Amino acid sequence: MKITEKIVRIGLVLLVLLSLYFSFSIWISSAKKEQPIKNDSQLTSAVVNERIDTDVFLPLRLVRMQDGKSEMNTSENLITNIQNEIKHSSFGKIAQTVSGDLEQFENYLAMGQGFELLYEGPFLLREYVSIYNLELNLTDIDADEIYFTCIQVDLAQNKIRFLDFNRKDVYEAPITINNEKVLNLMNKVGVQYNQISEQQALDGKHYYLSEDLKMKKYSYILASQPVTKFRNAFFSNTDDIQTNEDSKDLSYTSGSERLTADEKLGTIHFNGDLEARTVKDNIYSDSFKYIKKLGTNMGNIRYFDRTEAEINYRTFVEGFPVFSENDKGQVRITIGNDKAEKSSVVIETSVDTIQVPIPSEEEVTLKSTENLLEQLIANGVDTEKINSMMIGYTWHKIEEITQVVDLTPEWYIRYDNKWYPERELVEQLANLEVE
Repeated sequence: MKITEKIVRIGLVLLVLLSLYFSFSIWISSAKKEQPIKNDSQLTSAVVNERIDTDVFLPLRLVRMQDGKSEMNTSENLITNIQNEIKHSSFGKIAQTVSGDLEQFENYLAMGQGFELLYEGPFLLREYVSIYNLELNLTDIDADEIYFTCIQVDLAQNKIRFLDFNRKDVYEAPITINNEKVLNLMNKVGVQYNQISEQQALDGKHYYLSEDLKMKKYSYILASQPVTKFRNAFFSNTDDIQTNEDSKDLSYTSGSERLTADEKLGTIHFNGDLEARTVKDNIYSDSFKYIKKLGTNMGNIRYFDRTEAEINYRTFVEGFPVFSENDKGQVRITIGNDKAEKSSVVIETSVDTIQVPIPSEEEVTLKSTENLLEQLIANGVDTEKINSMMIGYTWHKIEEITQVVDLTPEWYIRYDNKWYPERELVEQLANLEVE
């Protein structure tokens, strides 16, 4: 880094830190000195700047298919505009066209002209239709049991499809969409795409980056949210919350609900119950009730992935997820039984969030997917255990400046159902060989 750039960067940091210092001091002071709360007007007042479900559950990637080429884009603005065109479309009857047949399923992996919207984790069809208020009639199918990771719109055949790569299922319906507007949005001058190779299925993902990719590093001002923000968002009974400051960690309780804040690590742990649930409630709608109350100060939080009982929301930067330790910039929610009228809920998150970007011209070159796979295989990776691969930003603490974090792009591999940065996975495999 050039000396002048260092000076500018440090100057920006100092200016922002000065303003943050006073807010941070007030937050910490109020959290530590808070007395038992009953009928607190702060708790009963309406939460402002709630997050909206159409933003939180927006697909993560768009693949444009035309002229025999497939190209990928992660722009949230473009994906939002394309999703909006789907919302304003009309649909015919939806039906299952492929059921567990790999050969038939692979016939749908290429189109002459169209696009795909991709999720990382499975998404429920009924929830997708509800969130985006689509006029898609689901009465003839069991939409509560249908999951997908890929929405495919075939502009040549005027079809919309929902693809489940795990079960090898395809559901299809006629769609009347504004083809001209969609093409204008995707082909607009200035919209940049990454070339991807021919369709290849990798446990649910079917795109490979064909070329090396240059990505910028980022630095962000770190903001610590007050613990009261999480208290107000997570507790269902806000009339009688008791505060405990006698233990080493700050905690709140109300009935069966309890929130604990680790002041050293900045972590938040909440457990409670979901009551009066209906047949339409699911892990997506249940968890979103908590996410929306966190508001917009938590950064660009979006649905990332899920296991059977746990759903993960992560902060996104320039269309890529942020990975970190101690749940920084992340919210993990576990629902005990999403089919019961009353279910337990556990939430793990952190008070630390990123808010203000600091300019940087540093870049990192990431290898193509094919080269990445070759290197992983050479280091002993079992390809059968690779569930997914994607680019993410790694949260790095800066030792000399505690209120600033660096975000470095690198490959992440979901290996044997756990996410690893490339370097960590290679190191772990090397250690296993030594043992």
